Amino acid sequence: MNKSKGNLVHLTRGGILIPTSAGNMQLGIPPETIKDTMQLQDGVPDTFIIPRDMFDLQNGVALAEMEFPIYFNFFIKKGKAKIICTEIQKKRIETVISEALFGPETIDHLPEFADGENTSGFPDLKAEMNHFRSTAKNSQDRLNLEDMIEFHILDVRKRATCNGRDIRFDKNYNLTVYEKGKEIAFIGHDLPLMPVKNILNASRLNFRPPLFGVTTLGAGHGFDPHADTSGLIIWVNRRGIMVDPPVNASEKLLALGVSPKLIENVVLTHCHADHDAGTLQKILQEGTVNLYTTKTIYRSFMKKAEALTGIEESLLSGLVHFYPVFIGKPMIIDGGRFHFNYTLHSIPTISIQASLSGKSMVYSSDTMNDPQYIEQLYQEGILSKNRRDFLLNFAWDHDVIFHEAGIPPIHTPLSYLCSLPEQVRKRMYLVHVNPETIPPDSGMKIAPTGLANTIELDIRPLPHDEAIEMLDAFSRVDLFEKLSLEKAREFLLVAKVEKYDASGFIFRKGEKGDKFYIVVRGEVDIILNGKIVTTYNVGGYFGEKSLFLDENRTATATAKTDTVLLSIRKDEMLSLIRGTASEFLLRQIADFQNIPLRDTLKKNPILGNLTATQQTQLHGLIRPVDHCFQPGEMIAGKGQKVYIVREGKVSVQRGRVLVDTLTKGAIFGVRALFKNNIALSFAAKDETSLYDIDRSDFINYLKSNPGIYVKMYHWPY
Repeated sequence: MNKSKGNLVHLTRGGILIPTSAGNMQLGIPPETIKDTMQLQDGVPDTFIIPRDMFDLQNGVALAEMEFPIYFNFFIKKGKAKIICTEIQKKRIETVISEALFGPETIDHLPEFADGENTSGFPDLKAEMNHFRSTAKNSQDRLNLEDMIEFHILDVRKRATCNGRDIRFDKNYNLTVYEKGKEIAFIGHDLPLMPVKNILNASRLNFRPPLFGVTTLGAGHGFDPHADTSGLIIWVNRRGIMVDPPVNASEKLLALGVSPKLIENVVLTHCHADHDAGTLQKILQEGTVNLYTTKTIYRSFMKKAEALTGIEESLLSGLVHFYPVFIGKPMIIDGGRFHFNYTLHSIPTISIQASLSGKSMVYSSDTMNDPQYIEQLYQEGILSKNRRDFLLNFAWDHDVIFHEAGIPPIHTPLSYLCSLPEQVRKRMYLVHVNPETIPPDSGMKIAPTGLANTIELDIRPLPHDEAIEMLDAFSRVDLFEKLSLEKAREFLLVAKVEKYDASGFIFRKGEKGDKFYIVVRGEVDIILNGKIVTTYNVGGYFGEKSLFLDENRTATATAKTDTVLLSIRKDEMLSLIRGTASEFLLRQIADFQNIPLRDTLKKNPILGNLTATQQTQLHGLIRPVDHCFQPGEMIAGKGQKVYIVREGKVSVQRGRVLVDTLTKGAIFGVRALFKNNIALSFAAKDETSLYDIDRSDFINYLKSNPGIYVKMYHWPY
């Protein structure tokens, strides 16, 4: 069957346009797709078809990110966005848009303030949100979803009609569009809605995070087609705190050689799509993220995430370490002192102030920071005197100021920022703004983006800087997470720092193996027979076979970039881990991690795309099943084991009906981890060998790798 027919347009950021006589229709709406359609001759469409799966598991993004298309149609085109979907999808979309546009329906933010209502800047968030909701409609009436969206619900046959166009899904969710009875487009259910990524071709940078500084990831806004949306990394003691990461920010950084393990903290300022879509994606990547925001914003974010992913909030909340921030009370993150405050915006939003060793920065986040407007809201009784005085006293005295600018009333007018004293403007960097809107003689500048343009605040080097970096490396290695503080001391005594230039050999195949290595900075390629088997970055470790097996190196290790490693001699490493869970795990990896296992996992669409660290973690859990299954032999499951097909084939049956045939690399038994009473049975179709993973081990592995968890949650077997 053809995957597609018709004059279709595949958008750069994902989604497909279907041209019709009444204008384009769009199937699949990933984040920022509006930046593609804004540049086309026909502009942003007004009709959107929601695909069967509202979330792309592989890329960690929603395929029904309707916020900005709805805003554009309502505020710019003065019309409604037409959405074609099922009744269930309608409810999920309404949840997302309501949280983003109107904010939480109920708010209890009093406990978030150090001194309750007496805290400086205490707001009536509900009154402020209602004000902006009325302003958006230019009347005293509040804006409602019905003012902005026109839903067309698919009937029981999965059909709907919109402006003379018939939209029909068949039982397999293949889409056909008709106009005046004539077929104008066909899109198969397996046609990818997301483009193949090219990010990984970027050149590596020799980047060492500063002791204190800021990298701007994006300085644009949701309607700027030529820039990433606003997002920052605040570097504190060489660790990154990502603020509202733009979509794909982590992958772009990884392509430049910056490991996700350097950036395990995220601050979410608010729940508009140009700020939280990348946050959700970051959470669903390698490692469990520490998320900092207020309880009010967190609840709104999780409600949106549940609606977008289709996963219960109770399960999603277990995939992130949530640290509630409080207003009026400092919070220490990575040794830096942080203050958070609610800004004046259409939904609950926080600003950030950070300081370290006498230097400081402030990020306004989205806000209306015009004194005249603030005074007007005070006169109207929307703001209290406490709130007004706090908003008027913005922290212009910081060493570096990152301030947004945009279209009032929910953003700060650029004209006001241009009127500030010269000494303030010199320390200010603009975000959320188009370059062409900045007056050339204003002395104002857009925040420079990218690692190479990191703004570093000059502070004294830390005492024991190298020891701190070594302890950072120790804490990033999952292998050591259960070791005692006493073992950390021992680690500092035995670990040695080794530095290699890019392309330098760490060891060659055939050499005697007498050291275990941990990557502190840079990247290391493991090469066998001229091919890169895997690449380790910060927190990765290798050389485990040399600890337990008296054999020479089975592969070559080279530095991909300028690299800093910690090496531990064989006898000292064995002493460090003797009698601990780390010893058991490393023995398991050394015994079973081999080329056949790697080749098997490569056949799996999820397990074949793991990072090197995730692979090593998984290799420590997998065991070959001793028994060889004969044709027709049932494979006992009942949720105690998860299996991977090593060789042969496995039949999947529901009752007497054959559902599927699994081949090498396929995983099964996963569904039973999430759902009870799974009416599936598994049997060997040919002579079959398997790997297995203990149920509890696999659950713990998934919880420490949220992206894999979400993908496995939707796994059919």
